[in-house]
Amino acid sequence: MEKDYAWIRDANWPNSVDNKILDCLHAENKKCEEFFSPLQSEVDSLFAELKARIKEDDFTVPIKVDDYYYYSYIKQGQDYWVHARKHGSLSAKEEVLLDENLEAAGKDFFHTGDVEASPNHKLLAYGMDLDGSERYQLFVKDIAGNKLLDGNVKDAFGSIVWHKNNEGFFYIPTGENWRAEKVFYHTIGMPQSDDVLVYEEKDHTFSVNIDLSSSERYLFIVAKSGNNNETWYLDLEDPNAKLTVVLPRERDHLYHVTHHGDYFYMLTNDKGKNYRLVRADIDDPNKSRKEIIGHINDVYLLDVTAYKNHIVLEKRVLGLTQIQIIELATKESEEIKFKDEVYDAYHIFTTFDSLAVRYQYSSLTQPRSIMEYEFATKKSTELKIQEIPSGYDAEKYQTKRVWATSNDGVKVPVSLLYRKDLFKQDGSNPLYLYGYGSYGIAIPPSFRTTALSLVNRGFVFAIAHIRGGDDLGYDWYESAKFLTKKRTFEDFIAAAESLIEHKYTAKGQIAICGGSAGGMLMGYCANNAPELYKAIIMHVPFVDVLETMMDETLPLTPLEFEEWGNPKDPAYYEYIKSYSPFDNIAAQSYPNIFITSGLNDPRVGYWEPTKFALKLRDYKNDDNLLLLKTNMDAGHQGKSGRYDSLKELAEEYVFILKTFGML
Repeated sequence: MEKDYAWIRDANWPNSVDNKILDCLHAENKKCEEFFSPLQSEVDSLFAELKARIKEDDFTVPIKVDDYYYYSYIKQGQDYWVHARKHGSLSAKEEVLLDENLEAAGKDFFHTGDVEASPNHKLLAYGMDLDGSERYQLFVKDIAGNKLLDGNVKDAFGSIVWHKNNEGFFYIPTGENWRAEKVFYHTIGMPQSDDVLVYEEKDHTFSVNIDLSSSERYLFIVAKSGNNNETWYLDLEDPNAKLTVVLPRERDHLYHVTHHGDYFYMLTNDKGKNYRLVRADIDDPNKSRKEIIGHINDVYLLDVTAYKNHIVLEKRVLGLTQIQIIELATKESEEIKFKDEVYDAYHIFTTFDSLAVRYQYSSLTQPRSIMEYEFATKKSTELKIQEIPSGYDAEKYQTKRVWATSNDGVKVPVSLLYRKDLFKQDGSNPLYLYGYGSYGIAIPPSFRTTALSLVNRGFVFAIAHIRGGDDLGYDWYESAKFLTKKRTFEDFIAAAESLIEHKYTAKGQIAICGGSAGGMLMGYCANNAPELYKAIIMHVPFVDVLETMMDETLPLTPLEFEEWGNPKDPAYYEYIKSYSPFDNIAAQSYPNIFITSGLNDPRVGYWEPTKFALKLRDYKNDDNLLLLKTNMDAGHQGKSGRYDSLKELAEEYVFILKTFGML
């Protein structure tokens, strides 16, 4: 008879959690403590190793806005960033805008949302989340007098867009159910009850986001649901302006907008899933669209940004990012070239009138570089390169991309990193495989100092770019959702099997890791291919999929219908039930499993990983480890400080090394 695990969810959460439930969570945490306590010296050593690779005194490259240089820095021993600026030149006296360390003092959790100076540079608006619930309180301070002027807006998402009048800002309230459905304008100093409703989304399957156009003229409000969206704009230079739609929503139509002069430049998938670039008159964008770059099957257009004299495109070709610059006056086009076989690059917007485009570049072997490509000279300059204080020699490491064949014949890319002198390709190397594969989110093969702790111990580090992400284009995402979602899981299993077949590792010598929807992936693999893995790491895993999708009172469920389908439809009910990890736990042997959770998590309720762990312990017929660690004062992202997060990673790695017999 099936046990009842529903009691672990308190109906009063997030306001309170019953003591019986808390006792259960504390008991599970005690099991973790009992495992790690004898290994504390190993955890401390690994933490010191991870910490030694980060530059403790670090800074961001300044951005010049009008006559001010804005930047942030963090000092040795600090968990959080200091936001500052200088006026006139970088040799001028520093003004500290916000010291997160002072704000975080004495708090178990701390996270800032947007930190935004007003257009006249006199005020600073910022958000603070103090418990990991992602419900921010928004503040405004007078910079010159370092005086708090406003903290009246509570229970908001972290996004802030200033009005050009410098008298207030736009924000999105979380509401009772933590859903982004409204946009308000808040006047500084006024009570939140007086805030003006600017936009309200009536369809619960849509969520809204706000942004400022790169030209800083328009507020953009984007309502999105699955495969369709709608963008509205408000002219911040016209006090009598009304909110106007760019293009009305249509089923299966997605578009992204940037503004330049009399035009909107848009990426639209109206002629193909990988988008084309068009220009449209602001006065009549629906009828005046002129094609700039047509749809190409193998070229996935990701983003478009307008500068004073240029348009910058981010695109992905065969899973690798390219940056294209188009000069508006001449229509001449240039592409920034990258050298590695496998790499990650992305555009960093600075200001509309900038004379250069800034971007970040890295690969699994190359530390992150902040670069600037000058429009005039067409040359790139390195502004900053990531330093590894404990030392790093890229020549010792190898990165490559291999292709695994999924069970339907589709080739799936897998990015690899290993140390040349420790890699044997005879199956003797242990392997760490990471995957996500949902919501169209690609996992970039970027530099990770943390991966070196495993690679330097003989592990091959691998990322499976499975369907469900958009690594190889929008179709790569769409081909693994709804009633084809299992392709995500099958791709990942195929990646592991291919790496075994080609002697990168051996069966049972693999550690796999994924979080949130990637935790669902981990749960599926645990149920359906447990023999492949030695250890599984599941961070805040979305594992009780069917139950969650049946409950529309939960924050994200209505939005999730566009990803997984609505189980009120019998076909979706049966399909989701067939892969939902909680519903498919079986009386069988499982690998060693380490699960993390957050009591205040608004995205994946703490009860999901807890129910999964309790049921798994009741069903599994092996003596392998099963640990559940719940952060009692954090949410979806875990601990907030940079040192605390490294300590958690040190525990994860010790768990892996212990189960592999390497400690």
